[in-house]
Amino acid sequence: MGFKFVVFIFLLIVSRNECKKYKITDQVYFDVQIDNEFLGKIIIGLFGEVAPLTCRNFIELATIGVDGKTYVGTKFHTSIQRIMIQGGDIENDDGTGSMSIYGRYFDDENFTIKHESAGLVAMANSGPNTNGCQFIITTMACPWLDEKNVIFGKVIKGAEVVHKIEHLKTDVNDKILRKVFISGAGVIKTDPFYETPKNYELSLWAWLKAGWFPLSFSFAILIFFQFIMAQLNKYELGGGN
Repeated sequence: MGFKFVVFIFLLIVSRNECKKYKITDQVYFDVQIDNEFLGKIIIGLFGEVAPLTCRNFIELATIGVDGKTYVGTKFHTSIQRIMIQGGDIENDDGTGSMSIYGRYFDDENFTIKHESAGLVAMANSGPNTNGCQFIITTMACPWLDEKNVIFGKVIKGAEVVHKIEHLKTDVNDKILRKVFISGAGVIKTDPFYETPKNYELSLWAWLKAGWFPLSFSFAILIFFQFIMAQLNKYELGGGN
């Protein structure tokens, strides 16, 4: 009876974290370099049916660009640990610029997807309807950004690269002190597939590794999952009794 209750609670927690899936229509990759060292590759899946105009802007800035300016060579200029990293300023490369394929700014497309997880990619802005070229990647749930920043994608691969950038030293204004930049970018041919906006790798395991939870709580979570697995094994060996 006790085991069944634990399993019930576990499944309840999991079910509460389920959310709607959206179609990934395209994928964009960034090769990231820090100084003269290759840091890794970030692959971003784009929710092209949810935010087609925003996704088109992102794809073209990663490839064709505006007035010869693309994301290649631009820095990740800002990091707020356990919140987000920011980059993509193709105009000034310091967080002050704004350009898009539609003009200096373009309107907020919608706020359909919420900032309920790490690994979400959203437009950075300076207020309503001021989207341009800059984007953020969340490193935790950021509900205070709901109805303010347009989410248009999520990190599919490269969570460890995001967290390496996140943990670089910054100044008092959260500006990254080392030069970490996009050395290459492009589009990956993609057969559309569906993804939940939630990113469990970034939200749980990567947070544990990054020290988001108190150490004792981290161990408690790991022990809980080990207990569940052990009990499931016993349950299977016992023929479900």
